[in-house]
Amino acid sequence: MFTASAWSRPYSFAQDSISSLGVTSCEVDSCSPMHDVMNSTFVALGVLTLVGAFFLHRHIRNGRSKKWILTLAVVIAVSTAATGLFPANDGTITHWSAVLPGFVARHVVLVLIAWHLWNERRMVALWSALCALVGVVGAILMLAQTLHFGLGERLALYPMPAWMAVTGAAVLLALARRTVLRRFDFSWLGYLSIPLRDRRKPTSALPLTPLVPSSE
Repeated sequence: MFTASAWSRPYSFAQDSISSLGVTSCEVDSCSPMHDVMNSTFVALGVLTLVGAFFLHRHIRNGRSKKWILTLAVVIAVSTAATGLFPANDGTITHWSAVLPGFVARHVVLVLIAWHLWNERRMVALWSALCALVGVVGAILMLAQTLHFGLGERLALYPMPAWMAVTGAAVLLALARRTVLRRFDFSWLGYLSIPLRDRRKPTSALPLTPLVPSSE
């Protein structure tokens, strides 16, 4: 949205492609004054994908599917970075040679992750399957020209960054709970966990002695 707002004409998220935000030359149909920001973002996202793949391998058991998952993650990372290094105005063949490997690999890797973690981390597997489904449907609708190109492209490409953001946040939260947050003493919160009615009317385990002696 930041780079799109700099366009001289209104940028359409439904009709204009994502790559047009990184075009380095001004033409009639597309002129992106802040193309350096967009292309740098592509490169940075590729680097973050590599970092994510490094941390991801610790949560996946060894096997053939793990090698495929990590290999495809590297392909996605390199393809994403190459998208920023070879913008659309560098030529259709050059640009699509950079974009296409990651475009295909992102859907395959999400399916593999869902299948690989189905019996171990069911919630992560379901989340991965949902992102894969949305991405594949978006790609089909884009290629079939059922939707505007920009809308179909975003539906096909955005599930992967969304998966990375949500899954990465969950992993960092789990890591923080095992490391940083373990050092804090939350025992003082124990009193707050007592229901309000119990705090107002405390009970004693010992029988109460009457103040007036019984007549018996």
